[in-house]
Amino acid sequence: METALENTGLEEATAEFATALVRGTLEHIESIDQTIGRLSVGWDTQRQPAVDRNILRMAMYEILYLDDIPVSVTINEAVELAKKFSAEESSRFINGVLGTLVRECGLPERKDMAAQILDGLATAKQIREEIKADVERFIADTGVMPHLAVIIVGEDPASQVYVNMKKKACLAAGMLSTVHELPENSTQEEIIDIIRQLNADPGIHGIMVQHPVPKHLDELEILAAVARGKDVDGISRESLGSLVTGNPLFIAATPAGIIELLDRYNIPIEGKHAVVVGRSIILGKPVALYLLNRHATVTICHTRTRDLAAITRQADILVAAAGKPEMITGDMLKDGVIVIDAGYNKVEGRDRDVGDVEFESAAQKASWITPVPGGVGPMTIAMLLKNTLKAAKQAAGVA
Repeated sequence: METALENTGLEEATAEFATALVRGTLEHIESIDQTIGRLSVGWDTQRQPAVDRNILRMAMYEILYLDDIPVSVTINEAVELAKKFSAEESSRFINGVLGTLVRECGLPERKDMAAQILDGLATAKQIREEIKADVERFIADTGVMPHLAVIIVGEDPASQVYVNMKKKACLAAGMLSTVHELPENSTQEEIIDIIRQLNADPGIHGIMVQHPVPKHLDELEILAAVARGKDVDGISRESLGSLVTGNPLFIAATPAGIIELLDRYNIPIEGKHAVVVGRSIILGKPVALYLLNRHATVTICHTRTRDLAAITRQADILVAAAGKPEMITGDMLKDGVIVIDAGYNKVEGRDRDVGDVEFESAAQKASWITPVPGGVGPMTIAMLLKNTLKAAKQAAGVA
């Protein structure tokens, strides 16, 4: 075992990590391996190289038996080693298992413990690769290419960017994507007529209307016109109603992406107190319902909630989705909270977009946090692709 630990190349990283920890790790190897086995449930450990287990062994020894090393330092070092000697998936595996260990053991929180990153960009990349492979199998079996139709009304620059991103993502996954660009002054009837045509077209599997639509239009009525079997955006009245009853066909892409990100990092939801700040039909309300369906205790807040901080400090999981720049700060959070920042805001004078959470202060309190950008955003597109493929499978009778 000592040879196995020493011959992984770890000694090339740092002398301290590769040599000084070996003896202590070996002394506790049996209990450490039992812990790894228990916390690895849900991960495909057959695909994890041997170096991952050795990195985990030594990191667990540091966390469980050495009190003078901050947990955040140990986890960050282990993740960097995995990236250097193994693969990106390995670093997420190690990050997830060690994070679960810290939460499960109720280890003392340290003020110098920075949050671990919930990497939506890397996770979405993996999901999109999985979808691409699944699309290839589906086309080979059925001869059908999944097809997403997107309707955009007006020339809002941000919407144009999002629609182009979705089209490129579809093409990269081996799907078709058709964009119907309508003028700003389009009438309700004209838009609904196009939706009805798409509903009746068997070659179209998913339909989404880019949000927001011009103010003179009734968005809820437009969304209600989308056939349930093609509502891959999951925000029509019927789709939201099915989420209330617990049997949704499609879940809105952003809420689905948030839950998928938590699941991919093996972060438990059941029994947790989830606080959602925001109540929109495309995010706040559906993510609250989805969390409730996953057996979390859910509190919904918004920008008019009185004494918001008193409620957010109770959260085990906090989802910020109010559309207000950096409204959630570190002093509004309890230690160890999991922070999902679904905001994306442009602020005059800032050289980058910001979320609804003030990242630097929140990261000193949270155990896990999503960055902006690179957190929730990439997951949204990945889930839209996943829903479109699901719709194509159901239409072909192979779901």
